Amino acid sequence: MKKWFAFASVLVLTIVIAACGANNGNSVETSGAAAEELGTPTSEIVITAKNYEFDQKEYKIKAGETVGLKLASVDGVHGVSILKTDYDIKKDETVPVKFDKPGTYNIICNVPCGGGHALMKAKLVVE
Repeated sequence: MKKWFAFASVLVLTIVIAACGANNGNSVETSGAAAEELGTPTSEIVITAKNYEFDQKEYKIKAGETVGLKLASVDGVHGVSILKTDYDIKKDETVPVKFDKPGTYNIICNVPCGGGHALMKAKLVVE
């Protein structure tokens, strides 16, 4: 009975962990028509994730400009979501982004990465 309970516990834990790491389907395609519509990025901003923080609290871009956002991960596995958009960036991926209107967007780590995961926040300011 104890062996069965241990096996069932490990199985449930494995399923939960696998579900947490699954792709949520919101990744932005950076090839084909979607990337072509944005045009060629005029600049690149690297967002570096490490030790439960991003290298900057705020990143700035100009409205109407296509910028390549790249995620570099110094330690662990991280991903970035820009809230209230469809922009998701994976480790070592560059995604062209364009915002037509000025505003401020929240950036979060979208991969559960440990105890300080909830602290991984920054802002994208579109001027």
